[in-house]
Amino acid sequence: MGRLRLQNPGINPIDEESLADIDTDQSPNPPLDNSCCSSSGHALACMINSKVSAVLAVMRRNVRWSGRYASTADEYLDHSLIQSLKSLRRQLFSWDTSRWSSIDPTLYLRPFLDVIRSDETGAPITGVALSSVHTILALEVFDAGTAHVEDAMHAVVDAVTSCRFEVTDPASEEAVLMKILQVLLACMKSRASMVLSNEHVCTIVNTCFRVVHQAGTKGELLQRISRNTMHELVRCIFVRLPDVSKSNGKLSSLVELRFKLVWLAAQW
Repeated sequence: MGRLRLQNPGINPIDEESLADIDTDQSPNPPLDNSCCSSSGHALACMINSKVSAVLAVMRRNVRWSGRYASTADEYLDHSLIQSLKSLRRQLFSWDTSRWSSIDPTLYLRPFLDVIRSDETGAPITGVALSSVHTILALEVFDAGTAHVEDAMHAVVDAVTSCRFEVTDPASEEAVLMKILQVLLACMKSRASMVLSNEHVCTIVNTCFRVVHQAGTKGELLQRISRNTMHELVRCIFVRLPDVSKSNGKLSSLVELRFKLVWLAAQW
């Protein structure tokens, strides 16, 4: 499991602008008429498209990333993170959205997860990417019956628990930590949580517990949210423990999970 890098004194603060004006970028978006959003598949594509635009908007308004955009004719000069987001936006409406469960979730999750893992992005950019993944999980865009869902859920847990971001101020750092808690809790509340291995469930518990400990030196809001999230996480896992126990994983990880849950329940 990766580590949350919370301090990087060698990096200068990055100026961020407000998200009041949503960026539409240079890539053409398909028209959002009534026929587009009439089916659930097209509605999901529209939602993911809006999340891509939100991440690109924050990156474009960042003084470090504003110079990494190429002209429309020279998009190959874009940074790889920007290229993957733009590529996703072009591909979204070319998929067969009438059979959304047949679409590999990693195809539309990967660009956001790459931003979350990158140590080049600031806290505001990472926060928007985390919010995008949280929305996809909370809206149950995919479930346990979706193709390649196991790989997608494992990719989400691996990316979020190894989150990297540049700390520019305490407030933005706490905001990202709260979003990390939200995404990990959404993973366990999702219908697709049944495909998580015991190792990944342990990783989620360990990461949330680390945030609770780190919150002791942070603001009161993060302390309250982290403790409440831990309460919800423990209850959620206890309810689903019979199903979680049947998931693929080593016996040692299951024993570790059971002891950890009993210990956490005693603490809270």
